Amino acid sequence: MENGIRPLAAADLEGFRALLLDFDGVLADSELLYHESWNVALSKWGVQIPEEEYLLHWTSLGEGLKGHLARHPDLEALVDPVEASSIQKSVYATFCESGRVRLMDGAAGVLDELSTGAFAGRCAIASNTDESLIRSIIAAAGASPIPVVGGAGLPKKPMPDIFLRAASLLGSGPDETLVFEDAWKGLEAATRGGFRSVLVRSRLNRDFDLTAGYALEGIGALLPMLRELRR
Repeated sequence: MENGIRPLAAADLEGFRALLLDFDGVLADSELLYHESWNVALSKWGVQIPEEEYLLHWTSLGEGLKGHLARHPDLEALVDPVEASSIQKSVYATFCESGRVRLMDGAAGVLDELSTGAFAGRCAIASNTDESLIRSIIAAAGASPIPVVGGAGLPKKPMPDIFLRAASLLGSGPDETLVFEDAWKGLEAATRGGFRSVLVRSRLNRDFDLTAGYALEGIGALLPMLRELRR
């Protein structure tokens, strides 16, 4: 046990009715491509975001462009946030269409098992990312689709609305639902919504001080646990 976080085990899963999984950084190896897309967008104004700053303030804390401009007030009069966001979305969509956005190691197997195994019909992806992008990335990887609740029309994490909507669609209460997340914003959203959470560790978040009920070394480690529940 590290910092009070217990490694997730198959037996722990049996105590939950439903599972919710974040997408970027949990199922999709996409965070550095988001970073690249924002740097392409902001290059119009001569702005570049260092990787370390992006991973902390954008990926984990979820501050986005608004937070970046607040931390760098000299840029507020320079950058047009509406235009920058539009450029970024277009660039990232191109990355998705070209197949650059891949699933994490083992993620395709996890999705296949979730779609047919013990949690079939009791699992969903719950993400700030648009549902159409998520589905296109999963389809390109040849993985089995599961229900997706994207961020369109809902307050973004760390607000809990996306998780609450997904759990409601599955007919599961927050106390019966386990959330898999890799970032502070998602873990905080789970806490605010009354969910238990699993910190999915990766090379990008390993140095961050994050708190959850359980920990998992990459989403691929979930596959043998799901298979064990079939027995």
